[in-house]
Amino acid sequence: MRFTRQDFEGVLDFVRDLYDHRGLEDFADRTMGSLLRIVSAERIVYGDFDVERQAARLSMQPAVVRAQDGTVDGALSDVERDFGNHPLFRYYLQTGDGRAQKLSQVMTKSQFQRYLECDEFALQLGAKYQMGIFFAAGPTVVTAVLLTRKQRDFTERERALMNRLYPHLVQAFRNTASLNRLCRDVDELVETLEGPTSSVIVLAGNGCVKRWTEQAKTWIAQYCRTPFPAGGDRLPDCFAEWYRRQLALAAQKTLSPSPRDPLVVEKNGRQLTVQLIPDHFRDEHLLLLNEKRRDSSWSALGEYGLTPRESEVLAWVAKGKTNAEVGVIL
Repeated sequence: MRFTRQDFEGVLDFVRDLYDHRGLEDFADRTMGSLLRIVSAERIVYGDFDVERQAARLSMQPAVVRAQDGTVDGALSDVERDFGNHPLFRYYLQTGDGRAQKLSQVMTKSQFQRYLECDEFALQLGAKYQMGIFFAAGPTVVTAVLLTRKQRDFTERERALMNRLYPHLVQAFRNTASLNRLCRDVDELVETLEGPTSSVIVLAGNGCVKRWTEQAKTWIAQYCRTPFPAGGDRLPDCFAEWYRRQLALAAQKTLSPSPRDPLVVEKNGRQLTVQLIPDHFRDEHLLLLNEKRRDSSWSALGEYGLTPRESEVLAWVAKGKTNAEVGVIL
Protein backbone atom coordinates (compact mmCIF):
# COMPACT_ATOMS: atom_id res chain seq x y z
CA MET A 1 0.00 0.00 0.00
CA ARG A 2 1.50 3.32 -1.11
CA PHE A 3 0.88 6.52 0.85
CA THR A 4 1.32 10.11 -0.24
CA ARG A 5 3.48 12.77 1.38
CA GLN A 6 0.27 14.36 2.65
CA ASP A 7 -0.68 11.07 4.32
CA PHE A 8 2.63 10.90 6.19
CA GLU A 9 2.42 14.54 7.27
CA GLY A 10 -1.13 13.98 8.52
CA VAL A 11 -0.10 10.88 10.47
CA LEU A 12 2.85 12.73 12.03
CA ASP A 13 0.62 15.62 13.13
CA PHE A 14 -1.89 13.13 14.53
CA VAL A 15 0.76 11.32 16.59
CA ARG A 16 2.22 14.59 17.91
CA ASP A 17 -1.19 15.76 19.03
CA LEU A 18 -2.05 12.41 20.63
CA TYR A 19 1.08 12.34 22.76
CA ASP A 20 0.56 15.91 23.91
CA HIS A 21 0.21 15.57 27.71
CA ARG A 22 -3.29 16.74 28.37
CA GLY A 23 -6.14 15.13 30.27
CA LEU A 24 -8.77 12.61 29.24
CA GLU A 25 -11.36 15.40 29.33
CA ASP A 26 -10.38 16.60 25.84
CA PHE A 27 -8.88 13.33 24.54
CA ALA A 28 -12.04 12.42 22.61
CA ASP A 29 -12.33 15.82 20.92
CA ARG A 30 -8.63 15.85 20.01
CA THR A 31 -8.82 12.32 18.61
CA MET A 32 -11.92 12.99 16.52
CA GLY A 33 -10.62 16.29 15.18
CA SER A 34 -7.25 14.78 14.24
CA LEU A 35 -8.73 11.71 12.53
CA LEU A 36 -11.06 13.82 10.41
CA ARG A 37 -8.01 15.64 9.04
CA ILE A 38 -6.50 12.32 7.91
CA VAL A 39 -9.46 10.21 6.76
CA SER A 40 -12.31 12.03 5.07
CA ALA A 41 -15.65 11.31 6.78
CA GLU A 42 -18.96 13.08 7.27
CA ARG A 43 -19.11 12.17 10.94
CA ILE A 44 -16.97 10.55 13.57
CA VAL A 45 -18.24 8.93 16.76
CA TYR A 46 -16.06 8.32 19.82
CA GLY A 47 -17.24 6.62 22.98
CA ASP A 48 -17.02 3.92 25.61
CA PHE A 49 -19.15 0.80 25.95
CA ASP A 50 -19.41 -0.93 29.33
CA VAL A 51 -19.79 -4.61 28.48
CA GLU A 52 -20.88 -5.51 32.00
CA ARG A 53 -23.61 -2.86 32.24
CA GLN A 54 -24.41 -2.94 28.51
CA ALA A 55 -24.31 0.87 28.44
CA ALA A 56 -22.59 3.25 26.03
CA ARG A 57 -21.53 6.87 26.30
CA LEU A 58 -20.87 8.45 22.91
CA SER A 59 -19.84 11.82 21.52
CA MET A 60 -19.72 13.00 17.92
CA GLN A 61 -18.21 15.50 15.50
CA PRO A 62 -19.87 17.33 13.89
CA ALA A 63 -23.02 17.52 16.02
CA VAL A 64 -26.21 15.85 14.77
CA VAL A 65 -28.36 18.33 12.84
CA ARG A 66 -32.01 18.15 11.76
CA ALA A 67 -32.93 20.33 8.83
CA GLN A 68 -36.12 21.68 10.42
CA ASP A 69 -34.86 22.74 13.83
CA GLY A 70 -31.04 22.81 13.84
CA THR A 71 -28.78 20.99 16.28
CA VAL A 72 -30.35 18.33 18.47
CA ASP A 73 -28.98 17.76 21.97
CA GLY A 74 -28.77 14.15 23.15
CA ALA A 75 -29.52 12.79 19.69
CA LEU A 76 -27.31 9.77 20.34
CA SER A 77 -29.42 8.41 23.19
CA ASP A 78 -31.15 5.76 21.04
CA VAL A 79 -27.85 4.77 19.49
CA GLU A 80 -26.20 4.45 22.91
CA ARG A 81 -28.93 2.10 24.18
CA ASP A 82 -28.44 -0.33 21.30
CA PHE A 83 -24.70 0.04 20.70
CA GLY A 84 -23.98 -3.45 22.06
CA ASN A 85 -25.57 -4.88 18.90
CA HIS A 86 -23.53 -2.81 16.45
CA PRO A 87 -22.04 -5.17 13.81
CA LEU A 88 -18.51 -3.80 14.08
CA PHE A 89 -18.60 -4.03 17.86
CA ARG A 90 -19.91 -7.61 17.69
CA TYR A 91 -17.09 -8.44 15.26
CA TYR A 92 -14.54 -7.06 17.72
CA LEU A 93 -15.97 -9.14 20.59
CA GLN A 94 -15.90 -12.30 18.46
CA THR A 95 -12.40 -11.88 17.00
CA GLY A 96 -10.59 -9.67 19.53
CA ASP A 97 -9.24 -7.70 16.54
CA GLY A 98 -9.72 -4.00 17.22
CA ARG A 99 -7.98 -2.73 14.10
CA ALA A 100 -9.85 -0.83 11.42
CA GLN A 101 -12.71 -2.79 9.81
CA LYS A 102 -15.34 -1.66 7.34
CA LEU A 103 -18.99 -2.44 7.90
CA SER A 104 -19.31 -3.78 4.35
CA GLN A 105 -16.55 -6.32 5.06
CA VAL A 106 -17.93 -7.93 8.21
CA MET A 107 -21.45 -8.52 6.80
CA THR A 108 -22.92 -10.28 3.83
CA LYS A 109 -24.73 -8.19 1.22
CA SER A 110 -28.14 -9.24 2.53
CA GLN A 111 -27.15 -8.53 6.14
CA PHE A 112 -25.78 -5.17 5.11
CA GLN A 113 -29.02 -4.25 3.34
CA ARG A 114 -31.20 -5.25 6.28
CA TYR A 115 -28.95 -3.26 8.60
CA LEU A 116 -29.36 -0.10 6.51
CA GLU A 117 -33.16 -0.49 6.46
CA CYS A 118 -33.77 -0.97 10.19
CA ASP A 119 -30.76 0.11 12.29
CA GLU A 120 -31.27 3.32 14.27
CA PHE A 121 -27.62 4.30 13.98
CA ALA A 122 -27.61 4.09 10.19
CA LEU A 123 -31.02 5.74 9.80
CA GLN A 124 -30.52 8.58 12.26
CA LEU A 125 -27.06 9.57 11.06
CA GLY A 126 -27.31 8.57 7.44
CA ALA A 127 -24.34 6.33 8.19
CA LYS A 128 -24.54 3.93 5.24
CA TYR A 129 -20.80 3.30 5.16
CA GLN A 130 -18.84 2.90 8.39
CA MET A 131 -15.32 2.07 9.49
CA GLY A 132 -14.36 1.51 13.12
CA ILE A 133 -11.57 0.67 15.54
CA PHE A 134 -11.87 -0.68 19.11
CA PHE A 135 -9.58 -1.18 22.10
CA ALA A 136 -9.94 -2.12 25.76
CA ALA A 137 -10.07 0.93 28.02
CA GLY A 138 -10.57 -1.07 31.21
CA PRO A 139 -11.49 -4.55 32.47
CA THR A 140 -15.08 -4.23 31.21
CA VAL A 141 -14.95 -1.07 29.07
CA VAL A 142 -14.27 -0.88 25.33
CA THR A 143 -13.50 2.37 23.52
CA ALA A 144 -14.89 2.70 20.00
CA VAL A 145 -14.09 5.13 17.17
CA LEU A 146 -16.43 5.04 14.16
CA LEU A 147 -16.22 7.08 10.95
CA THR A 148 -19.31 7.33 8.72
CA ARG A 149 -20.26 8.37 5.18
CA LYS A 150 -23.47 8.46 3.15
CA GLN A 151 -22.28 8.27 -0.44
CA ARG A 152 -19.15 6.11 -0.77
CA ASP A 153 -17.42 3.35 1.11
CA PHE A 154 -14.02 3.74 2.73
CA THR A 155 -11.06 2.57 0.64
CA GLU A 156 -8.43 0.01 1.56
CA ARG A 157 -5.87 2.82 1.58
CA GLU A 158 -7.91 4.67 4.23
CA ARG A 159 -8.28 1.49 6.26
CA ALA A 160 -4.51 0.93 6.06
CA LEU A 161 -3.93 4.49 7.27
CA MET A 162 -6.20 3.89 10.25
CA ASN A 163 -4.28 0.72 11.09
CA ARG A 164 -0.99 2.66 11.04
CA LEU A 165 -2.49 5.02 13.61
CA TYR A 166 -4.13 2.33 15.73
CA PRO A 167 -1.18 1.39 18.04
CA HIS A 168 -0.39 5.07 18.66
CA LEU A 169 -4.02 5.80 19.54
CA VAL A 170 -4.11 2.93 22.04
CA GLN A 171 -0.78 3.89 23.64
CA ALA A 172 -1.68 7.59 23.85
CA PHE A 173 -4.96 6.71 25.55
CA ARG A 174 -3.14 4.57 28.13
CA ASN A 175 -0.55 7.30 28.72
CA THR A 176 -3.27 9.88 29.26
CA ALA A 177 -5.26 7.59 31.56
CA SER A 178 -2.11 6.91 33.63
CA LEU A 179 -1.40 10.64 33.85
CA ASN A 180 -4.93 11.26 35.07
CA ARG A 181 -4.57 8.59 37.76
CA LEU A 182 -1.30 10.14 38.91
CA CYS A 183 -2.91 13.58 39.05
CA ARG A 184 -5.73 12.16 41.19
CA ASP A 185 -3.13 10.59 43.48
CA VAL A 186 -1.40 13.95 43.88
CA ASP A 187 -4.74 15.66 44.54
CA GLU A 188 -5.56 13.12 47.26
CA LEU A 189 -2.09 13.56 48.79
CA VAL A 190 -2.44 17.35 48.82
CA GLU A 191 -5.87 17.14 50.45
CA THR A 192 -4.50 14.76 53.08
CA LEU A 193 -1.53 16.96 53.94
CA GLU A 194 -3.34 20.31 53.94
CA GLY A 195 -4.15 21.55 57.44
CA PRO A 196 -3.87 24.48 59.86
CA THR A 197 -0.12 23.95 60.31
CA SER A 198 0.81 22.27 57.01
CA SER A 199 0.51 22.84 53.28
CA VAL A 200 1.82 21.52 49.94
CA ILE A 201 3.21 23.20 46.82
CA VAL A 202 3.36 21.20 43.55
CA LEU A 203 6.15 22.36 41.23
CA ALA A 204 7.46 21.49 37.78
CA GLY A 205 11.17 20.96 37.27
CA ASN A 206 11.55 24.46 35.81
CA GLY A 207 10.21 25.98 39.02
CA CYS A 208 6.77 26.78 37.67
CA VAL A 209 4.07 26.33 40.32
CA LYS A 210 1.44 23.80 39.31
CA ARG A 211 -0.60 24.03 42.48
CA TRP A 212 -0.54 25.86 45.79
CA THR A 213 -3.06 27.14 48.30
CA GLU A 214 -3.53 30.65 49.60
CA GLN A 215 -2.10 29.45 52.92
CA ALA A 216 1.12 28.31 51.22
CA LYS A 217 1.40 31.64 49.39
CA THR A 218 0.90 33.56 52.63
CA TRP A 219 3.62 31.59 54.44
CA ILE A 220 6.09 32.03 51.56
CA ALA A 221 5.40 35.78 51.51
CA GLN A 222 5.80 36.10 55.29
CA TYR A 223 9.07 34.18 55.55
CA CYS A 224 10.77 35.33 52.32
CA ARG A 225 12.74 38.55 51.98
CA THR A 226 12.20 38.89 48.21
CA PRO A 227 8.87 39.70 46.48
CA PHE A 228 6.87 37.31 44.31
CA PRO A 229 7.69 37.42 40.55
CA ALA A 230 5.18 39.32 38.41
CA GLY A 231 3.87 36.14 36.74
CA GLY A 232 2.36 34.77 39.94
CA ASP A 233 3.24 31.13 39.18
CA ARG A 234 6.82 31.24 40.50
CA LEU A 235 8.40 31.10 43.94
CA PRO A 236 10.23 34.20 45.20
CA ASP A 237 13.99 34.06 44.64
CA CYS A 238 14.90 33.21 48.24
CA PHE A 239 12.88 29.98 48.06
CA ALA A 240 13.41 29.34 44.33
CA GLU A 241 17.21 29.29 44.69
CA TRP A 242 17.03 26.73 47.50
CA TYR A 243 14.59 24.64 45.45
CA ARG A 244 16.88 24.61 42.40
CA ARG A 245 19.91 23.61 44.49
CA GLN A 246 18.01 20.83 46.23
CA LEU A 247 16.57 19.57 42.93
CA ALA A 248 20.02 19.44 41.36
CA LEU A 249 21.39 17.52 44.33
CA ALA A 250 18.44 15.11 44.26
CA ALA A 251 18.87 14.54 40.51
CA GLN A 252 22.41 13.27 41.11
CA LYS A 253 20.97 10.55 43.34
CA THR A 254 17.87 9.59 41.36
CA LEU A 255 18.65 5.88 41.55
CA SER A 256 19.60 5.93 45.23
CA PRO A 257 17.80 8.89 46.80
CA SER A 258 18.52 9.84 50.37
CA PRO A 259 16.62 12.19 52.70
CA ARG A 260 17.87 15.79 52.61
CA ASP A 261 17.80 18.36 55.36
CA PRO A 262 14.78 20.63 55.11
CA LEU A 263 14.87 24.39 54.77
CA VAL A 264 14.09 25.99 58.15
CA VAL A 265 13.14 29.68 58.31
CA GLU A 266 12.22 31.57 61.47
CA LYS A 267 10.44 34.86 61.93
CA ASN A 268 8.55 36.59 64.75
CA GLY A 269 8.65 33.61 67.07
CA ARG A 270 7.41 31.14 64.44
CA GLN A 271 9.22 28.58 62.30
CA LEU A 272 8.54 27.36 58.74
CA THR A 273 10.03 24.03 57.65
CA VAL A 274 10.14 23.18 53.92
CA GLN A 275 10.88 19.63 52.76
CA LEU A 276 11.47 18.69 49.09
CA ILE A 277 10.05 15.41 47.73
CA PRO A 278 11.38 15.12 44.14
CA ASP A 279 9.95 13.00 41.33
CA HIS A 280 12.21 13.34 38.28
CA PHE A 281 10.40 10.63 36.33
CA ARG A 282 7.17 12.66 36.29
CA ASP A 283 8.86 16.08 36.50
CA GLU A 284 6.48 16.98 39.31
CA HIS A 285 7.95 17.79 42.71
CA LEU A 286 6.37 18.50 46.08
CA LEU A 287 7.33 21.01 48.74
CA LEU A 288 5.88 20.08 52.11
CA LEU A 289 5.45 23.13 54.36
CA ASN A 290 4.97 22.99 58.10
CA GLU A 291 4.65 25.99 60.40
CA LYS A 292 4.89 25.94 64.18
CA ARG A 293 5.71 28.21 67.09
CA ARG A 294 9.45 28.34 67.59
CA ASP A 295 10.97 26.67 70.66
CA SER A 296 12.04 29.79 72.56
CA SER A 297 13.33 28.24 75.79
CA TRP A 298 16.76 29.59 74.83
CA SER A 299 15.52 33.16 75.41
CA ALA A 300 15.81 32.67 79.18
CA LEU A 301 19.60 32.36 78.77
CA GLY A 302 19.75 36.15 78.52
CA GLU A 303 19.78 36.22 82.31
CA TYR A 304 23.30 34.75 82.14
CA GLY A 305 24.72 37.55 79.98
CA LEU A 306 24.19 35.94 76.52
CA THR A 307 22.74 37.91 73.63
CA PRO A 308 19.56 36.55 71.93
CA ARG A 309 21.63 35.37 68.96
CA GLU A 310 24.20 33.65 71.19
CA SER A 311 21.40 31.99 73.10
CA GLU A 312 19.82 30.79 69.86
CA VAL A 313 23.13 29.34 68.62
CA LEU A 314 23.61 27.55 71.93
CA ALA A 315 20.08 26.13 71.76
CA TRP A 316 20.68 24.64 68.28
CA VAL A 317 24.04 23.19 69.39
CA ALA A 318 22.27 21.60 72.34
CA LYS A 319 19.95 19.91 69.85
CA GLY A 320 22.92 18.26 68.13
CA LYS A 321 23.39 20.62 65.17
CA THR A 322 26.90 21.20 63.81
CA ASN A 323 28.36 24.68 63.33
CA ALA A 324 27.69 24.47 59.58
CA GLU A 325 24.08 23.41 60.14
CA VAL A 326 23.52 26.20 62.66
CA GLY A 327 24.88 28.67 60.11
CA VAL A 328 22.37 27.47 57.50
CA ILE A 329 19.47 27.58 59.95
CA LEU A 330 20.26 31.11 61.07
